[in-house]
Amino acid sequence: MKSIKRIALVVTAAYVFCLLSFFLMKYGIHRYQADRHKNLNELLVERTDYDLLFIGSSRTHLTVNPRVIDSICHTNSYNAGIEGGNLYEFNMMLSAYLENHPAPEWLILTLDLHSFVSDVELFNPTQYYPYTKNKVIRSCLNENGHSTKLLQFFPFLELTEYDDNTKGFFIKGFLNLSEVPQGDFVYKGYLSNTLNQIANTPAPADAKDVEISESRKKHLNDILSSCKEKGIQVLLTYAPEYNDGLKKRIRNSEAVFAYINSISSSANIPFLRDDRLPLCSDPALFVNAGHLNRIGADIYSGILAKNLKEYIK
Repeated sequence: MKSIKRIALVVTAAYVFCLLSFFLMKYGIHRYQADRHKNLNELLVERTDYDLLFIGSSRTHLTVNPRVIDSICHTNSYNAGIEGGNLYEFNMMLSAYLENHPAPEWLILTLDLHSFVSDVELFNPTQYYPYTKNKVIRSCLNENGHSTKLLQFFPFLELTEYDDNTKGFFIKGFLNLSEVPQGDFVYKGYLSNTLNQIANTPAPADAKDVEISESRKKHLNDILSSCKEKGIQVLLTYAPEYNDGLKKRIRNSEAVFAYINSISSSANIPFLRDDRLPLCSDPALFVNAGHLNRIGADIYSGILAKNLKEYIK
């Protein structure tokens, strides 16, 4: 009997130690990523009514400034760009957003050449663990092997999915550092992307084909169907890139664009190819081939807003 008590005491002590360690690490990580959690909380928990919702990858997150959009279009917009996102995650974010929020008037969906690739569903699943009360988030985590039921009882198991980079955020948080670089800012989901410029044009990587998977086609169709059901108007965009730097790496880029054009035409949805803008040849506006810097993002947001205004009216 005494041995059973000892075992129970050891197990309880280990459980409490793991919990305390976990909450301590989460505190440091949340402190470092305070703005990211604030944005996810706005999208997945709060109920604010927005007119325009921008969804895409980092090429939306770091590129579309709602302050510029709203000043020109006289709207209330939010940037729901997702680092490393693809069509699976875009569909998840829209569905999860609609769980709490009124439907926006417009969805501006930015597609990349890699949006249709199905190698990874969730680029960073651990960022969604605090939001499992949202049934869409909970369902997507579960269907991708991240058991939310198990985490209810053993939340510290979340630590097993942290990579070294995420673990490092714990230390940075306790050093009072922030994920937002000094001099940059977050506004309604948008993260400004420094004032760095492309110093020289890098040698192009070996070109390869990208997959246009059937599952990603379905996710795009799901997005469009959901918008139609909710009365949300849709506009598709392709964000600026420096001197075709992204397209040069993809042999079948024109096939991807042809597919997007076919969807745009059949569904009568505008598609803005913003990789053709004059700013795409100005290295002073880009951090790298696929991402504008802070000045470039403001210029592009102004151009995008003027185009959007023509459709919104």
